[in-house]
Amino acid sequence: MKKLTHRLVLALCLLFFNSQAQNYFNNRYDNTGSFDLTVGLDTFQNKYLAVGAEGFSGFNIALSLYLFNQDGTVFRKKTFGWNSGNLEAPNSHYIRQGTNQFYAAGSWVYHGYNSKAFLWRFDSNLDSVRFLTYGYPYSNNMINTFIKHTDNKIYMLGYVDDTLQSNADVLLIKTDTAGNEIWKKKIGLTNMDENAISIDTLQGDLVIGGLRIGHHTSNTDAFVMRLDTAGNTVWQKIINTNGGYSASKVLTLKDGNILVYNRLKMYDAGSFTFNRFLIQKITPSNTLVWQKKYNSPNCEADGIVALENTQGNIVIAGQKGSTNYSCLGTVNVLNQNGDSLFYKEFYKELGSQNYFRHVIQTQDKGYCFAGFLIPVFANGGTGTQDIWLLKVDSNFCESALPCNGVVGINEPVALDGEVSLYPNPSNGILNIQFIATDELKSNLNVTITNSLGQVVLYEVVNKQNSALNIEHLCDGLYYVTVKTKNKTLTQKIVVQK
Repeated sequence: MKKLTHRLVLALCLLFFNSQAQNYFNNRYDNTGSFDLTVGLDTFQNKYLAVGAEGFSGFNIALSLYLFNQDGTVFRKKTFGWNSGNLEAPNSHYIRQGTNQFYAAGSWVYHGYNSKAFLWRFDSNLDSVRFLTYGYPYSNNMINTFIKHTDNKIYMLGYVDDTLQSNADVLLIKTDTAGNEIWKKKIGLTNMDENAISIDTLQGDLVIGGLRIGHHTSNTDAFVMRLDTAGNTVWQKIINTNGGYSASKVLTLKDGNILVYNRLKMYDAGSFTFNRFLIQKITPSNTLVWQKKYNSPNCEADGIVALENTQGNIVIAGQKGSTNYSCLGTVNVLNQNGDSLFYKEFYKELGSQNYFRHVIQTQDKGYCFAGFLIPVFANGGTGTQDIWLLKVDSNFCESALPCNGVVGINEPVALDGEVSLYPNPSNGILNIQFIATDELKSNLNVTITNSLGQVVLYEVVNKQNSALNIEHLCDGLYYVTVKTKNKTLTQKIVVQK
């Protein structure tokens, strides 16, 4: 009996430790040898289900479905075309239909600029069950995302471009869970073109985000709208992005407020536009809670998808670019007050364009990112456009070895009782105060580095009370190192303007 008990305890322990084991991978998947991408990711039957597209040089695009094992190996993969048209999937999770089926959505481009929205049901073997199309005739009906509401209805969101009138409006389609259309609506202004790319539920309603541009102009701005489930506008908010071509993305937070994130145009340099992240938190009634900017200006800066993790912090996956046309995947972590907790960059192939398009938090509290990479041959990139899947742990480490994990915000404290830095967070001025001990009689070398270890400021201080101007630093976490002849003292600070 004792042996049986011991075996049972051992089995339970092994089961526990296996369930807690971390998986790490940074994989590239090449199917067609030309054009592969993944735009949506979620878990399905203890695996990762990725929805994307594949084709040849961007043409003859088919819908691709992948099931990946927990270790990143391919379990099953299938592609689907439809009547020789191109199929484009949105940046979205799939929608579960029961326990063994799911929906993918997107656009079927079947003739010139004419296209229809589609809702496609598949079973657990990734086999087709039912294909349905929607939209306005003789128009370009494009779907960017979709969601299953708490009212047990499906809402597909994108834009419709009437090719006869050359006017684009937000397209919202409502169906039941069987895919039967309930209604479709155009939402927009006659002198503006609108496109919506993000949707979430909000207190029984919907909140959507997108972009609008004036007809025959380059005037752009972003918008957020609250709609009821009949498609009627409750309120709308316009967000100035300084003329940057940026659509609002939205996330309803657990506290009931809405996270709105955009890229904000800072300046042009030659043929390149440099941007930062602009993030707002607003109430369900459209009252601003806070607005902050993040990251240093760079090309292609954009937040693509956000989630609220199990710790209650906000994780935003996106990308940053450089003037050599390469891109890196990025992750920003914020708390509910908008304080920057963490920033990190990821890649599969340096010198290429590494894009994140989706992120989920996994059962082991880690994260799985999905996207694609495009080689830039001038930078040494090799191969073809391929799917990119990255699995990290809860500290965004790519292996079991220690790495730069999420760090907290320190309150203003004295360093060894000799040096104090304040205020912390700083709004652009950092005061350095020290006691004139024998150790501190000589000049102090002050170095500020960002979370990537890059030096952003160096000063020599020789006064007991000095003020450093750090107005030029972007909001975020930094490390201040004060060096004397025999000591090195370090303090974390946050810049929050």
